[in-house]
Amino acid sequence: MRKFHHLLLSCLAGLMLSGVVAAETVALKNGHPAEYTVVKGDTLWDISAMFLRDPWRWPDIWHANQQIANPHLIYPGDLLSLVYINGQPKLMLNRGTVKLSPQIRSTPI
Repeated sequence: MRKFHHLLLSCLAGLMLSGVVAAETVALKNGHPAEYTVVKGDTLWDISAMFLRDPWRWPDIWHANQQIANPHLIYPGDLLSLVYINGQPKLMLNRGTVKLSPQIRSTPI
């Protein structure tokens, strides 16, 4: 029972500390680009170094923006811009419009 209480207190302390860290604001670099087009080989870590004073904070921005479901799946040609809206960092993602045309494939019987 004593171990359980110790574990519970440790978990609560960890949750409280994580709330303090999350409450800090993410600071943008002075002179950061207005937009960035992803190129092959880019990672959110690399891109965050261009926008943020502290690149280690990229998960904070990713968690606040649901339009990127997986931070490991960004694609060449994606257009990213980082702005503050109501005091929260918002990552704007534009994947462009892909025009699909119907095609018929025929094979001999």
